[in-house]
Amino acid sequence: MYEPAELMFELADLAADWDSRDTRDVLAFVGRNGLLWHGAEKLGTGECREPLEEWWVESRILALLLNLYMDLKDSIEINSALPLRQTLLDFTEVFQAGPPEPDDQALMEQASVYLAEVVTTKLEGCQIGITSSVFLDVRSRGPGTFLLSQRPPNLLTAAYVQFAQAIANRAPVEECPGCGRMFVRESGKQKYCSPSCASTSRWRKWKARQDIQTD
Repeated sequence: MYEPAELMFELADLAADWDSRDTRDVLAFVGRNGLLWHGAEKLGTGECREPLEEWWVESRILALLLNLYMDLKDSIEINSALPLRQTLLDFTEVFQAGPPEPDDQALMEQASVYLAEVVTTKLEGCQIGITSSVFLDVRSRGPGTFLLSQRPPNLLTAAYVQFAQAIANRAPVEECPGCGRMFVRESGKQKYCSPSCASTSRWRKWKARQDIQTD
């Protein structure tokens, strides 16, 4: 089973900015995580061709779905579909879905249904079962404690398993103000995706203030 940390965010980040795509980012991703559709058993068999254009498309789709989820959360919170409308227009264009509903509540419901349908499609082939906690390194462990176990057939499906779990758990997915990357906020006070990103942002602000004073 694939369990790379933040896999879905790494994959979505490859083509989140469509005009700034870089093949080197894909190669680095493969070095850390592997190929999207082929496991280690396929390496060296000549059956591992994965066109770069298909990587860009899958990355862009996942980034769009993450944006749709974040905008849906924001719309529900403020009881207005304004944050959702542009993203849903992009969504319906990519997936050739029906036009966005004019009513705010109907549009939020439409976005919720679309999101669930696409993610479910992407989870095709993923096996789900139950695992006993007896031999697992988990906090609550014992013969009466069981956990859901997912066995995705490839890396792409593993990313969507993470996404499905985030949606089901209402994970607080945010966009980092420092680097623009999406991440799951672990506490109410967390603002940046990582301590290093927070430090970099603080340094940039300090440097900008120094430049102003110098001028």
